[in-house]
This record gives sequence, structure tokens and C-alpha cells, in this order.
Amino acid sequence: MTTMRKKIAAVAREIGFTHVSMSSEIMPMVRIVPRGDTASADAYLTPAISSYLRGFSRGFKDNLQGIQVMFMQSDGGLTPMDTFTGSRAIVSGPAGGVVGYAKTTQSEGQPVIGFDMGGTSTDVSRYAGSFEHVFESTISGLSIQAPQLDINTVAAGGGSVLQFRAGLFVVGPESAGAHPGPVCYRKGGYLAVTDANLALGRILPEYFPKIFGESEDQPLDLEASRLKFKEVQNQVKESGKIMSLEELAMGFLEVANEAMCRPIREITQAKGYDTSKHVLACFGGAGGQHACAIAKTLGMKNIFIHRYAGILSAYGMALADVVHEEQEPCSKPYEDSFDHIDQRLETLKKKCRQVLQNQGFSPKQMTMEVYLNLRYEGTDCALMCEPYPGSGTRHGDFYRSFVERYQREFGFTLKNRAIIVDDIRVRGIGGLGLDIKRKQSKEDSPPNVECVCPYNLMTFR
Repeated sequence: MTTMRKKIAAVAREIGFTHVSMSSEIMPMVRIVPRGDTASADAYLTPAISSYLRGFSRGFKDNLQGIQVMFMQSDGGLTPMDTFTGSRAIVSGPAGGVVGYAKTTQSEGQPVIGFDMGGTSTDVSRYAGSFEHVFESTISGLSIQAPQLDINTVAAGGGSVLQFRAGLFVVGPESAGAHPGPVCYRKGGYLAVTDANLALGRILPEYFPKIFGESEDQPLDLEASRLKFKEVQNQVKESGKIMSLEELAMGFLEVANEAMCRPIREITQAKGYDTSKHVLACFGGAGGQHACAIAKTLGMKNIFIHRYAGILSAYGMALADVVHEEQEPCSKPYEDSFDHIDQRLETLKKKCRQVLQNQGFSPKQMTMEVYLNLRYEGTDCALMCEPYPGSGTRHGDFYRSFVERYQREFGFTLKNRAIIVDDIRVRGIGGLGLDIKRKQSKEDSPPNVECVCPYNLMTFR
């Protein structure tokens, strides 16, 4: 089948197609329909990305020839510019934030929840010593079969529009965007979460640059936000309820906060983890305004806000390691295939080492992570598992890893049922060895604290 695809791809190039996406090269995994969807998405996205990269390169001397330029992928790893493809770039921006908080949060051994609140949406993720990946996701109705960091997104951010509709406080999913933006931007915008925070004194205009209004030289407009809330206040009054402006703004924020708590519960409680045992790593432009309320609602005791919280996604890209993955389908019973699994893992590890070596990494800088995509025979739910120490294959005990994870996520296991290996995967990591620990100088002094978190939860670094 692969030979046939290669022949068809060669014919397509001969007759003039400048880009051909082959599913067997993009994501060699079991399940043909998601592979087809992924190949279609790649064929749509990669030419656009390639065009952008050509334009990007032309802005530099000699089109960046001889210069190693890396781009972030959806799986949290960097890849050279010439291997950057559309199917692996879909959530590359949020992935930088996950790497950022994973590398910088001082959690003292506790797992960490990443809370990245921006202007239009909020991204949440979990880190417990290793990155958590998903291998099939649905985006705009299309199934994408590619490794991505497990990031849940909700349409609630600083620009989410606030409305009183049918007797309910509604937050989003519509966004005011950057233009016209919230009412306080002085561009005739929409009442948004940012206006609620401004009205409650959580945003201080004197600490913001004067870049608002049509002439882009005005401060945030607190009075305009309050006037708009008074209009909503009248709507609420007509429905038979009297609320102060502050109660109104807080009501909208409570709705927004609950919307942002839901995806956190999905990646913790829904998978068998206790949310309260995590540290909340808060970043993004609007994250700090909601961190304490989110933590209090979820029973979390510690919040970590990095000094680069506003640009942590970009900072994370600078801290990320180079990653190359090799994968192939298997479709064999686990218990009867130890020799085959070990042989294929060694072959894939060799391929990863060669690619990383060609990029200048020494063996000491390389780390190989091995995984099997396992499922019970007769079921359709496969889990990508790394081995526990123990018997089984030479690489460890994948059986116990699978059974424990299945029990945690679904609450039961299927006894006396064979386990099938759908796919074999190796993740090769080229560590850059960056030292990000900040050295404290004699001139450093404790920060001036102007206000205190009402829940006494926050830790600043």
C-alpha cells in the first residue's frame, strides 16, 4: 500500500503539483479515516506555511542559508524550518506556553496546571514531570491525527463579550477582539471581561501605557466602562432584580471563571486526578486578574506567576528542546510480540539518533523516550503508554502502565482480554541544556507590595 502511495505521489509531482501530502509519511498510525483527514489538513496548511517561511527567509541575509532556524511544533518540541509542516503546527503557539511553565514553575514535586488566559480564549493544560500528549483531536469538525500537547481551550478571555440575555449573564463566545476591543479601549467597542476587571479596580489605568483611542494616545476609559455597565444594570432592573454596578461586574466574572474552571476539571478530575493537589501556573495577559478566584473554586492552595508571565509562550519557545519522532503501525498482541517490539523500538531509536546527530547533537545531549499505543482487543480506545520498570520487553513493562492508566481514566479494566499494540513510537529529544536559574545580585531587594491577594494564595517569582 505504501509503495502504491509513493507511485501516486510521484505521478502527482510529475504533472505539476508542488506539494503532495502522504498520510503514511505525515502520521503512520492505525486508523485510515483520521489519517486521511490529517493528510487533507496538511495539504491545505503546509503550502501556506511554506510560503510564509520563504517570505520570512527573504528578510535576512542570504535567505538564512547556513543558519539553523527552529520552529515550535504542537507537541512542544522544536524542529528545523525545512521540516515544519501544517499538521504539526496547529497549536504550536499555546505549546510554547506549556513548555514555559513546565520549565519555570517551582512546584516542589506537585503536578502543575497551566492557566493561559489571553484576549479571546483561555488554554489549560497539565504537567506532572512529563508532557501529556494526545494523538487525535477534532478541530473545526476535522479529525487531526498528530501528536499535540493536551491543551483544552475555552472561549473566555479578556475580550469576551458580556451580555444580559434571557435573564442570564452570558460571557462569550463572541470576542471584542483587539479592534474595536472592549469599551475601555475608546474605539466604540463592546462590553467585555476587561471592562468588568477595570470597573472593579483590578486593572489600574495609571499602570497602562496611553495607547488607546483613535489617536492611540489616551489612557483606558474607566468612565466609559461604568456607563456601559449602567445600561446593562437597567436591563437587569427591568427583569425585576436590582444589582449594584459592582455586583453586576462580579456576576459576569463569576460566569467567566466557572467557564474557565470546566476545562481544568476535564484534564484533572475526568482523568482521575485530584485538582486540589496541583499548583496553578498562571500566565497570559489576563491570567493574573482571575488566578485567585480560579484557585479558590478548585480548592488549589498555591499559585505561581512567573516574572515573564505576559510573554511566557514566547519564553517557552526559547527554552524548548529539539524533538524528532519516529512511529510505525504494529497491530500485534502485546504478550506475544516482545522480540518484535524491542527490535522495532531499537530501529526507530537509531533513526532518531541519526536525525539529531545531523543537527549537531552529541549522544550525551540525546534522550530517547519509547511508547506503545495500546488498547484492549475489541475496543476502539487506545492509550499511548510509556513503560514502567519491570519485566516484559527489554524497554520495560508496558502492560502495567496501560492497565493502571486505563483504571484511572475509565474506572475499570477488562480482565482476561488481550492487549493489542496499535503503534510503536520513539520520541528523540535533543537537549539544549539552557540554564534558566536567575542569579540574585546584591542589588536585588524584596518587591514593593501594593496590594495583597484576598485569598493569600499567590506566590510571585
